[in-house]
Amino acid sequence: MSIVVNQNKQGQKLGRKGQETRARLMEAARRLLDTHSPVELTAVAIAAEAGTSPASFYMYFDDTKDLLFALSEVAGQDMAKIHAIFDEPWAIDNLYHRAMDVIEALNAVWDKHRPVLRYRNLEATRGDPRFAELRLNTFIPFIQRFAQCILAVNPAQGTRRRADAYAEASIIQGAMEHMAATDPEVMERGLGIKRINDNMARIITLVMTGGQPPGDALLDAPASAKAAQAAETAKKKPRASARKPAAPAQQGAVAAKKPAKAAPKRVLKSAGAQAELKLNPPPATKAPRKTPKRTAAR
Repeated sequence: MSIVVNQNKQGQKLGRKGQETRARLMEAARRLLDTHSPVELTAVAIAAEAGTSPASFYMYFDDTKDLLFALSEVAGQDMAKIHAIFDEPWAIDNLYHRAMDVIEALNAVWDKHRPVLRYRNLEATRGDPRFAELRLNTFIPFIQRFAQCILAVNPAQGTRRRADAYAEASIIQGAMEHMAATDPEVMERGLGIKRINDNMARIITLVMTGGQPPGDALLDAPASAKAAQAAETAKKKPRASARKPAAPAQQGAVAAKKPAKAAPKRVLKSAGAQAELKLNPPPATKAPRKTPKRTAAR
C-alpha cells in the first residue's frame, strides 16, 4: 500500500504516469534491498533496476535516504493494521491466543519490510528527526493500545498504577520488535522461531495477569510452561506429616512407665567457701573416752 503523493520534487502535479514511475522506483529499491545494504543503494542503481533514468529518480526523490523514508512510511501503515487485534475482546481465557496473534502479525510486517524497518530504526537512533518522528508515530499508538488491554485485564489498584501498565507494554513491544528484527534463519539455528514465539506469548500472559498463570489461557502453551505450572501447584500442596500417631497399645505402655528418679545433685562449693574452711576450720569433735573395764578381784 502506497502513500498518495500529489506532487513531484519540482512542485508539478503527479498524474497517473508519474504515480506509476514513482511506485516503480520504490519497488526497484525494495528488490535491491534483498541483496544490498541500504547504505549501498545509489540513485543510478535504483533507476537502472526500475528501467528509467537517474534524472527521473530525482524528479520524485531527493536522494536514496528520501526514498527509504517513503518505504518506511508504507511499512508504518502496515504496522498500524495490527491495532485491529487490540479491538478484539481480551479476557483471561484467551490471553495466550491474543498475544500470539499480535506476535505473528508483528513478525509478518517485519518479514515484509525487515531491511526498511532496520534502516528506519538505525536513522531514528542516530537522531534523524524525520525517522525518529516516524518511528514514534508507529510505536506510541501500539503501546497505548497494548496498555489499555493490560489494564482491562489487570486494573490499576493498590500499589499498581496506570503508568506501570504503560511501562509493561513498552517493555513487551521492545522485546517483540527485537525478536522480529532478527533474521529468521538465525532464529532457527538457535532456539527456533516457534519456541521463541510460544514463550513470548506465555510471558505476555503472565504480565497481563500480574504473574498468575490462568489455566485456560495456557491450554496451548508449550509443554515446558505446563510442567512449570504443575510444579508450582505441587509446591503449594500441604505435605503430610512424617510422624504417625502412636497406636493405642503403645500409648498405654508409655503412660504405664514411671518417671525415672532424678540422680542426687552434687553441691559444689565455690573457691571462696573452700578458702573460708581452711582459715576457720570447724572445731574438732572429741572422740568419746573409753572407760577401762574393771577386772574382778580374784
